[in-house]
Amino acid sequence: IQRLFREVHIWSKLRHENIVPLLGISTEFDSTLSIISEWMPLGNANTYVQNTENDPRPLVSRMGLEDVASGLDYIHSHELGPVVHGDLKGLNVLVSSNRRALLSDFGLSTLHVCTFSMTVEGIRGGSYHWMAPELLNDCPPSVASDVWSFGMTTLELFTRAVPFRDCASPANVFGKLMNGKLPPRPTQESTKFRLSDAWWEICMACWRSDPSSRPTMKDITENVKAAIVCTQPFGQIICVLTALLQSQAGPALMPPEAPASKVAKSHLIPR
Repeated sequence: IQRLFREVHIWSKLRHENIVPLLGISTEFDSTLSIISEWMPLGNANTYVQNTENDPRPLVSRMGLEDVASGLDYIHSHELGPVVHGDLKGLNVLVSSNRRALLSDFGLSTLHVCTFSMTVEGIRGGSYHWMAPELLNDCPPSVASDVWSFGMTTLELFTRAVPFRDCASPANVFGKLMNGKLPPRPTQESTKFRLSDAWWEICMACWRSDPSSRPTMKDITENVKAAIVCTQPFGQIICVLTALLQSQAGPALMPPEAPASKVAKSHLIPR
């Protein structure tokens, strides 16, 4: 009950087009406390992209990952203090009737000076596939761990599969995380077409092992907008011209833990 009231308290403070509106709480269902939120007719993002009749690209355009990034940026920079979602994944991103993506399920969220901590045993619903490696060391969820999860959610929606899909158990995922192993870049032609170099650079920036070196969601939102341009008509031409203009300054994003001596300073996402 305490966790539910914390979720209601935090959720009630959030007002944004990419946050599922909280309507209230009820005891009408089996005499238990339930959170009531606005109905999202198209379900969650994970289920939405599983339907092969649905082109997943709308969920990686303005009506998808840009929405998720914008929602995270909003809660991370909330006027009452940073709000950490703590459980970002496709199941917790809902799709509205006009195919906009909205964040939901703030049960693991923390607000401002809260001291809530989450152990490995406390990960809900198989969320270990999306969790940042520092959480294995009993570090509390943070805006940086949300950034890691955003990278994993991006991969999930592009591939229609959970990250580390080859891992049959939590122990396998934890082993990879502890050894600094990252998901490989997909090689399937259909996925490669959607998951462009720009998108993959965003993922890799989110997965830097040092939480302090990960970009902010504000930075990511701007880079997501740029990546989306490349998927639009004539977008590749625009991206080629942009790349030529930026070539004198070096790459826009650096891979995890890239040696500073070998990579020019980032201009889109600072380290």
